Amino acid sequence: MADGTIVPRPFHVIAEKASLIAPGTTGRWKDKTFKVTGRFRTWTSETVFSYWTIIFQDETAAYLMEGYGMYAILLPVATPPELAQDAIRQLSPGSRKLMNKEQYMLLRKDKCKKWDVEGELFIPECNGTFITYDFSSPKGEVLHIIEYWSQVQPAFEVHYTDFTSLALEQTRAYESAAREFKCVCGTTLHVATFPYAQSCACPTCYNVYVFENDLEFIRQPQRHLKKVEPAITLGATGTIKGIPYKVIGFIVKEERNQYQSRWREYTLFNEQEGYAFLSEYDGHWIYLREQGKTPVPENMNTSGFNYEGNSFDLFNSYSYNVVAARGEFPGNAFNDGKTKCWEFISPPIMWNREQSPEEGIVWFKGWHVDADQLKEALGDAIIRPTQIGIGAVQPNGYISLMNLARNTLIAIGVLIVLHLAFTSGSSERQLFANEVYFSDSSKVQTAVINDIHLEKRQSNVMLEFYSPVQNTWMDLEATLVDTKTGTEYSVNKGVEYYSGVEDGEHWSEGSQNGTVYINEVPRGDYTLKLEATRETTYYPLKSFTITGYYDVPNTRNLFICIGLLLLWPIFKYFSTYFSERQRWSNSPYSTFITSEDE
Repeated sequence: MADGTIVPRPFHVIAEKASLIAPGTTGRWKDKTFKVTGRFRTWTSETVFSYWTIIFQDETAAYLMEGYGMYAILLPVATPPELAQDAIRQLSPGSRKLMNKEQYMLLRKDKCKKWDVEGELFIPECNGTFITYDFSSPKGEVLHIIEYWSQVQPAFEVHYTDFTSLALEQTRAYESAAREFKCVCGTTLHVATFPYAQSCACPTCYNVYVFENDLEFIRQPQRHLKKVEPAITLGATGTIKGIPYKVIGFIVKEERNQYQSRWREYTLFNEQEGYAFLSEYDGHWIYLREQGKTPVPENMNTSGFNYEGNSFDLFNSYSYNVVAARGEFPGNAFNDGKTKCWEFISPPIMWNREQSPEEGIVWFKGWHVDADQLKEALGDAIIRPTQIGIGAVQPNGYISLMNLARNTLIAIGVLIVLHLAFTSGSSERQLFANEVYFSDSSKVQTAVINDIHLEKRQSNVMLEFYSPVQNTWMDLEATLVDTKTGTEYSVNKGVEYYSGVEDGEHWSEGSQNGTVYINEVPRGDYTLKLEATRETTYYPLKSFTITGYYDVPNTRNLFICIGLLLLWPIFKYFSTYFSERQRWSNSPYSTFITSEDE
């Protein structure tokens, strides 16, 4: 109480511990050690979360929130005035609110229908029920508010972490009393992961049961499930993504639309990491886990968004019916009447958003899993379905075409920068400028240019020549000779130019100018020998001019490198294009034009 006295309250004591964390457990977060003293656990319509009171080494207090394999440190902050008293209650999941100059979205709004306690904990004086709110901003800032009553609404910064990073010590063995009862068919059903699992299906008669009224599992007589054999044996164990799991549930879902596509989901459980799911469609597998830190698109009807450096595109959206099931499931897996799903992909990753009136907005992150890896993990417990086509997030050499174009441009830019860096010291010195005349009757004219001195260890010589050819041609062979060693460097270049009038229109082709490079010429004294050949006509070419330059930046090698560089992106573009066209043939949001559309 305010005067420091302790008043007893008839709080329920936690019976099903269902957690490795215990009073006395120690851990570390951001180089600060902490000790767990106790918790209160909230029960909503479908979820159970624990708020562990932790005391840091500097004697400040916070909460460690735990549930379904998600862990987060909750640090107390001032409650935004925009959410004071009744203002927050008027918000519904999906609503946006400007707070601290940031747009936050309300993801979840859960009413705690009961709560129980363990150990020494901090909780304000409150009613038997209260409401929790989860807000998130596009920058990844997460805000959690607990409304004990309208005047008491403490807020917390949420910092999601994971079991390993917390470095927990002095934990306890996982304790769960589970729930066991008899199905109407006489089969004994054992829900091992209760209270997190609050629904199950009988493996014998396929009747469905849901935990209701905080008392017992109630049969749902309106459910008429079909018999479908799972590809993975329930009860099988195996290590997937580095986590040892047990397969505890199998469910078949069907899209509630004209396609009626069906896929199969397997529920996995680990005492430290909580739940995960394996989704299989046409032999392609996706491993999914619920996430606390998630994308927050500016528009909930978006066709895509960028998150953590990747571009995600809307691949599918649907509602679904459960048509077959057996085993146990977190929450109420059969409350599928109003759930809407959106799938956003950037292979090999998927973000799956589920939204329902009961749970608000929940995000699952999925990763492609190779069937061979699952076979290695589960052995004979899995029968691999036949693989058809390309999976939604199957890598298959995938690369975003936008990323491909961006990376190619970056690589070309790097080549240009390197070229400029290497050629920045080029002298571009003129060696000579000569005009060479043909003898009146000769077809071939020779000439020699002496006293050419090249001082660099190795560089190039560029020859530019102009020949006033008109409806004729000229060919020039140039040989640079080292006067000391006799080493020769020869090049050949021809020019031709033709023009005329046809059907009243002037035309021309060719050029009267030519440029040629002699590359990698070492230092020394040289003589340039020229041999020019002209076409003998009524008006033969009389002369040509030639100019020599030394140590000239040569873009030829640059363009050769760029050309070679472009080979891989061009190949990758076409292979990715046809692969993506096949992938997106399963999506109603495909931007690829198919033969049916043409």
